[in-house]
Amino acid sequence: MAKIRKKLLFLSFFGLFLIAADTTVFADSKDSSTVSGEIVAGEFSLSQPNDVNFKVQLDGKKQVVTLEDIQFKIKDYRGIEDGWQVVVKSSNYATYKNNYTLNINQHNISDNTIVVDQSEKQTMEKVSKLATKAEISADAKAGSYRADLEWNLQPIIKNSIKE
Repeated sequence: MAKIRKKLLFLSFFGLFLIAADTTVFADSKDSSTVSGEIVAGEFSLSQPNDVNFKVQLDGKKQVVTLEDIQFKIKDYRGIEDGWQVVVKSSNYATYKNNYTLNINQHNISDNTIVVDQSEKQTMEKVSKLATKAEISADAKAGSYRADLEWNLQPIIKNSIKE
């Protein structure tokens, strides 16, 4: 019985050896890698527009005065193709509207927001120079007046969300 047990044990080990010798062994090697990263949107800004002054002597007639261009710089590093627009309104329009009208880039400025400059596509940097005029009313009253302008840079969104 001991001889049979030894033979069975020998045959078992021999069988395992044959099975193991027939199996192909692969080394665990990796010959590829991954580089991942995130690119985030950059600056989207409007520099402060310059101030403009004028002085007019009343003569009883409507007068149109060409003023210095209003200038500002747009930086658009959002990394998208959508454009932008610059809007402006005068928060104190009611205080001067009977004396003069302000015209920027061929748009009359009031207390309603109006687009005065835009780009349909991304522009990394743009210096805008907007023609500016003041139209003095024929019945304007002498005095010092000021138009307070509120400027905003807004993205133009082309893609719409569908439900």
